[in-house]
Amino acid sequence: MNHQYDQLNKEVMNITDEYIGYWFEHCFLSPKWWLLIVLFIGTWVVFIKLVNREKLPKILFLGLIWIIISSNLDGMGYELGLWGYPVQISPLLSKAYLFDYALVPVTYMLVYFYFPKGKKFLVANVILAAGASFIAEPFFRWLDIYKIYNWKMIYSFFIYIFLSYVIRAIVEKVFRRDDS
Repeated sequence: MNHQYDQLNKEVMNITDEYIGYWFEHCFLSPKWWLLIVLFIGTWVVFIKLVNREKLPKILFLGLIWIIISSNLDGMGYELGLWGYPVQISPLLSKAYLFDYALVPVTYMLVYFYFPKGKKFLVANVILAAGASFIAEPFFRWLDIYKIYNWKMIYSFFIYIFLSYVIRAIVEKVFRRDDS
């Protein structure tokens, strides 16, 4: 069994070496790479300017949960061949660094900040899920930054809505004060 693992590891290392070469040749310092850098930094700058400092711990906790969940789900989808990222910020970090560590968590933190509960939370999340699934994903596909292989955008739509409620519930549970 160890021999088989060693052989698989060798193959993975060969693919990693090939991918690093691809990244240097086709991604690094390209206009699309710069776009990812600008969007990543810009997303966080907007967040810093819009969020009330008093609510920052709760909102950042929500964002951290989004980062953990989205980067893990995204990594699984990537490894399973459901989607891919021809242009990435780094060849060794999360394949969707911009999405998993900036766009997704920041937009959901802002929704939670402005619409923390009730009908407004639902409406805001449906709009965000629709925008992410049916506008942003096709836009990044058009830019050839995101590729779909075995996935449908409607799946993303429902997953975004479901996760927004699960993550909100976790945050509310953790930050619930004992009034007794």
